[in-house]
Formats: sequence, structure tokens, C-alpha cells
Amino acid sequence: MKDLLEKILAYLPGYILDLARIFSGPKQFVAERNKGNEGDLVKAFTFLGVSLSIFFILQGSFVAAQKFLTNAIMDGILYLLFIAIFSAIIQLCWKIVGGKAEYQRFLITSSYFVGVLSIGLALGSLCFIGILRMLFRDSYTWFVKFIQAPSLPAALNQDPSVSIGILLAFMAFVAVMFVTFVWALISWGAYRELNQLSRPRSCVALLLTILLSFPVAAALYVMAF
Repeated sequence: MKDLLEKILAYLPGYILDLARIFSGPKQFVAERNKGNEGDLVKAFTFLGVSLSIFFILQGSFVAAQKFLTNAIMDGILYLLFIAIFSAIIQLCWKIVGGKAEYQRFLITSSYFVGVLSIGLALGSLCFIGILRMLFRDSYTWFVKFIQAPSLPAALNQDPSVSIGILLAFMAFVAVMFVTFVWALISWGAYRELNQLSRPRSCVALLLTILLSFPVAAALYVMAF
């Protein structure tokens, strides 16, 4: 854990700059980092690795210390497996509409995008937990107990005052995820520029990707739990 934190801190200044650049201009950033040059894939995996590490650390408060590293490794493997399969699905969908970009270039683009999405999810979760801890202590206590031992009856029969805290915190989470979702839609244009195709074909490729990704995401979800 200590070594992981030291490595993240060493790369953090450059990472924050990269994160700001890709969030403000995803298509331009990816175009600069995905020209087929040597080391492009390493840079993408480094960005992804730090993003996932930050995500796991922020989620670590709900995991017992002795299980944190094991869970992080297992979840990291599943993330990498998903990105590899997801990139292949995207390449297939773009090939159907006429795309000719190589798999590695899809993999690089997906690594950057999943890195940003994981940070968005982490920030959304942080807002959710932060609001509960600062403003709704009873709701926070209930939520921690629920996470440790999920129960449908407990979720349906919680105290009204607890429900209000959970609802408001969830609304903050949804707001962050909405911004992340909008960013993801805008970022899809990076794949279009990668394949040099029209917007209508890009829309078809997006629809195909969504349809084909659901079974894979469901299978990985089952593997995770």
C-alpha cells in the first residue's frame, strides 16, 4: 500500500495535468497520445493504472484492511479484462460501419476513457459518502451497516429520516455521474476521428457497441460477485 501511494504521488503532478487536458478536450488529447508512436500504450496504461488506484483507495474505506489489496488486485484484473474485451467490441462495431483502425489504437483510447470514467465514479461516490458523513450521521451509520450486510428488507424498511439523507446524497452522486455520462458521449468522437468516418456511422457504431457490451458487462458483473 505504501509503495503504491509513493508511485501515485510521484506521477501525480503529470497525471493531474493529463486528467485536466483529457477532460476539457478528450478528442484532441487522445489524438496527440494515439499516433502509433512507441510508448503510447505504456502511457495509456500508466494513466489507467493511477486512475484505478485512486478509485480503489477512495473505495477502500468500505473494505477491511486485510482484504483491500486482494480486492484491488482482483478488481483490477477484471477492469483490464473488461477494457481488453470492450476495445475488441468497439473495433468490431467500427469495422461493421467501415472503420479500419488497429486494435491497439482502440485499446489506448479505451484505457484513457475508462481511467476518466473511474475517476468520475470515484468522485460521485466520494460526494455521496461525504454528504452522509457531514450532514446525515444516522444515514451514514445505516449505510455502512447495509454495505457490510446487504438486506432487501432493511433497504425497504429504513427510518424516514435515514431515507432523506440517503436520497439527497444519491442525488449528488447522480449529478456527478450525469456530467461523466455527458463527457463520455462527447468523447465518443475520438473513435470517429480515429476511423475518419461520418457522424451517422459513428452513431451506428455507438448503438452496436451498447448492444454488444451489455452481455459482456453482465458476465463480468457475475464474475465480480
